[in-house]
Amino acid sequence: MLATTEPWYSASAEGQTVMRKKAKIIISDLHLGAGGSDQGNLLEDFHSDDAFAQFLSQLAAESQQQGIELELIVAGDMFEFLQVPALTPEEFDPAATYPIELYDSSAEMDSSRKMQLIIAGHPPLFAALREFIRASFPRRRLTIIKGNHDVNLHWPEVQERIRAALDATRDRAHCLAFEERRVSGEGLYVEHGHQYCERVNRFPDFEEPHDPDSPEQIYLPLGSRFVFTLLNELERQLYWVDGVKPLTALVWYAFALDPGLAVRALWTLLRRAPALVWEGFPLRLADEPDLETLEVVLASLAHLRHDLKDGQVLQSLKRNARWRAAFYERLDAVLSYYGTRRPRELREQPRVPVRATLAKGWAEERAQHLALAKVARHKRLQERAQVIVFGHTHTAGIEELEGGAVYLNSGTWTWVRDFSGDDHSSWQRLLKHPERFTSERRLSYVRVDYMEDGTPVGHLKEFRLPEERRPTARVSHRPRPLWKRFCNWVGR
Repeated sequence: MLATTEPWYSASAEGQTVMRKKAKIIISDLHLGAGGSDQGNLLEDFHSDDAFAQFLSQLAAESQQQGIELELIVAGDMFEFLQVPALTPEEFDPAATYPIELYDSSAEMDSSRKMQLIIAGHPPLFAALREFIRASFPRRRLTIIKGNHDVNLHWPEVQERIRAALDATRDRAHCLAFEERRVSGEGLYVEHGHQYCERVNRFPDFEEPHDPDSPEQIYLPLGSRFVFTLLNELERQLYWVDGVKPLTALVWYAFALDPGLAVRALWTLLRRAPALVWEGFPLRLADEPDLETLEVVLASLAHLRHDLKDGQVLQSLKRNARWRAAFYERLDAVLSYYGTRRPRELREQPRVPVRATLAKGWAEERAQHLALAKVARHKRLQERAQVIVFGHTHTAGIEELEGGAVYLNSGTWTWVRDFSGDDHSSWQRLLKHPERFTSERRLSYVRVDYMEDGTPVGHLKEFRLPEERRPTARVSHRPRPLWKRFCNWVGR
């Protein structure tokens, strides 16, 4: 049997038996990069290849022994195209730093090169997937839904590289499927979820995501461009920073930790990449804001640029409560626009500066969960689904819905930390000893079984390895403290 903890949630009704003839396993947000983390690639966030191989091996053994047909569904962001250069495996040096131009192209040929590099960087995982899929009884299939970090899966050449790597051709071709946005049917609805969260990560047309100005490229929203423009360089200095989600929450947490650093980082963003700000208004989206909101955001952006040019900004933040309140109000207007829309109950914040900025960061995290839970309620009716699964937030969770339905978030297999409710000292401990935190990985997944009447039963589970086999934290061997290195980088 699969070695897991007890299910965190079961949607089964009392007295009904579960039909164990078929099951669906749902994971998300693996963010497979180019590999080579042990050789210096600080942009690789997935360190669980062997664990994932054992996970699939145990699933396959259960399938074989009990005659259960399985479908493994990846609910988006399986691959991290934004942190992989468009190079062949022979050209790639894990320890090298490459120019932005090698990351920003989403053309089919460049995307294919990136996919080749990802496959070469994770041989145990792709070998395990190749072994997992099975054409004869009991059949085992793999379905990959694209997310905002691997929208490049839209290209046929990228899909063909994956097919070749998994030997999913000829009589095994039906064992691998690619979905543009969702899987819906048999009482189950699965989607990545980014289209309902932060505005910076939404696409005008995710099913046909071509850039209207450059049809040979995929359209990349503001959040994606921020990754290869600034976040990649930041992660080389603070390897754990990608575990803090969402981006808008990270900005608020930075102001709580080190206002001076946060000010310099914000100015670096506006100075080095102004287009990321001014091109970020998604006027083609369904929830186009009203003119008054746009005017407030634009005015706030202009004020922020003016404030950050002032050499007294840090002193004003520390000493002038009225000025600080006005500055944070402008910042909140901008981040609220680009982030996930916050319900009214998350808009009121404490007045103490450090607590207020921590609370705003937590509110950004909480807003994502509430947004997806709200969408799940609609999907229950629109898709007639009893089990609704999203990813994207990197935080595994559950919520009961009306009519016995359930919303589950499949979480991530990369490092992530939920900072909701944490105080300032918790953040300080992370800054001083990140290796103590980044080893905490929750290998979560959703399992859906079916009752005799065909009703799906959703469970949120966690795969665990024996203690001695758990993935180890990535440790930087550079001599300078991580936070100091980042300060120096921003100062430059």
